[in-house]
Amino acid sequence: MDIGKLPIGDFCKELGAPTPTPGGGAVGAVVASFAAALAKMVAGLTLGKSGYEEYEPEMEKIVEEMEERIQKLQELADEDVAAFDAVMAAFKLPKGEERKAAIQKALKRAAEVPFEVARCARSILSELEPLAEWGNKNAISDVASSAHLAMAAFKIALENVNINLKSIKDEKFVKTMNEETKELRSQIEGSYSRILKLVEERP
Repeated sequence: MDIGKLPIGDFCKELGAPTPTPGGGAVGAVVASFAAALAKMVAGLTLGKSGYEEYEPEMEKIVEEMEERIQKLQELADEDVAAFDAVMAAFKLPKGEERKAAIQKALKRAAEVPFEVARCARSILSELEPLAEWGNKNAISDVASSAHLAMAAFKIALENVNINLKSIKDEKFVKTMNEETKELRSQIEGSYSRILKLVEERP
């Protein structure tokens, strides 16, 4: 589908169509890419501005990293569509062990893609902390907006991870994924709270 190249209107048209894909998982990836784009914008607005010279190396690093996140998340949006389509295709196979194996393989991939979106959301939030503290104060509301979007993307991603884990029979895979998402949640909630506090306290 190449979601990253679709005009927003066309993406909304595809999203609103009575078809399973694109769905919430793809939306989560797109929302996270918006969070990354806002972070990149704030860092860019800080570069070259008087009074922020000492933070330029950090801002340059954020611009570069957010550009990578945007690209990655747009790819993940397409991967989410492909992963769900693979699950549906597996369910259409003739009944038997091969079908069962195909379903389980597809479900694992359908859990792994949104988990990667969740990891990207965490990395965006971690980069927002220095932006909240040192970024251009005239764009501080955009830092908060980015944080809200990243948190929303994380929650969407988690919903898509969990719905697939419910049908996966591999207990070790499920346990590992649950433990990792729990750790991610703790990290993300901590970053989110710190960012909002920093934004509120900026003079």
